Amino acid sequence: MLIQNFIYGLIIGLGFIIPGVSGGVIATILGIYENIINKILSFFKDVKNNSLYLMPIILGIILSVLFFSKIILYLLDNKLFFISYVFIGLILGSIPTLIKEIKDKDNENISLTFFIITFTLGIILFILEKNVVEITNTPSIITMSLAGIVYAIGKIVPGISGAALLMLLGVYKYFLLIISNPFNISLNIILSFVPFVITFILSAILLLKLINYLFNHYHKYTYSAIIGFVVSSILFIYPGNFNILSIIITTLSFLISYFLSK
Repeated sequence: MLIQNFIYGLIIGLGFIIPGVSGGVIATILGIYENIINKILSFFKDVKNNSLYLMPIILGIILSVLFFSKIILYLLDNKLFFISYVFIGLILGSIPTLIKEIKDKDNENISLTFFIITFTLGIILFILEKNVVEITNTPSIITMSLAGIVYAIGKIVPGISGAALLMLLGVYKYFLLIISNPFNISLNIILSFVPFVITFILSAILLLKLINYLFNHYHKYTYSAIIGFVVSSILFIYPGNFNILSIIITTLSFLISYFLSK
């Protein structure tokens, strides 16, 4: 279990740094999303067992972010076509599992109303993101505080990419460059992250409680909304140039995602 959860953490960590990909979706694909939320919220009720479950995942996420950030920077600049279609396939492969989750627990079909609402919100975010100019200097306190809030949303709500939301604020590459060089940052940069950390933690606590409540009381509608966000997230990473190779890459990653989530 420890090794398995560590590997899960490594995989989930990729969703923390790749635009358009949500760590929450990856956790859902792996079938551990609700477990993670329950373990966090009930942490002090059984500290030992919850720690044994969560710590390997957290360690995996941290190492994944630190190690893969440089690789992701390289792939985004040089192999965008390949990595984009890999994750499009992974996202598509998670959708049947999410729909099955509704049928298994609620014995009902997906709510089209909630699906359309969140799908539309995803499209709006995509349009806004296309008109963003990246910040080249150190972001302001307000920007970093907002970044903490939106990043928490992107990390906790499946289907919403925290990296894509950081792009909306124009600070994505700023974050990625710092994460990829954690031992070469100045004191001023470290201090600029204080408002980000504070708002991230506070927002994460509130969102975890909200998501847990929604799962317990509005399970069908919550998952329907998640599916809407998941489908719309494909827009953020679609690179164009659709051809035979893209079909092969997408199909293979779809099959991997589908069988992992079964």
